[in-house]
Amino acid sequence: MKHRQVLAATFAGLCAVAAQAATPTPGVTPVDMRGLWFVKNEEGAAKCAAYLGRKPVEPDPGALVIDERQLQQWAENTQTTMYFVTDVLPRRMNTWRMQALVDVPPYEKPKTLETFVFELRQDELLWSRRRGNDALEEAVDTTVFARCGY
Repeated sequence: MKHRQVLAATFAGLCAVAAQAATPTPGVTPVDMRGLWFVKNEEGAAKCAAYLGRKPVEPDPGALVIDERQLQQWAENTQTTMYFVTDVLPRRMNTWRMQALVDVPPYEKPKTLETFVFELRQDELLWSRRRGNDALEEAVDTTVFARCGY
């Protein structure tokens, strides 16, 4: 009887550790999402090839750079939109709901909290967001990005 109790306690402990490991850390992007992404079209592919060929300090407009705690969406004239990740929740395999504080140029305005859905399909990243400010609005825009490089 004591052997069963020890075995059950050990199993419960292992389950708790596994559940904790599977739960993403708040405000941290999944590792598979991190990197440099361009919109998946011919222009995006050309920008990626040019970037990889010359290794500039900053990516071309249209690029999406994802690191551990923020996203940067590059635009013309260094008018980069910054997304500071506050929460990441898995929705299903390779799909996450992410909340971020959005900071847009000229950066003097208060940041706004927005919610997005990201889905990773091999080397494609689908980024979905609502068109309007109404949380009940059905219209959603989805942009498909292709991984550039690593």
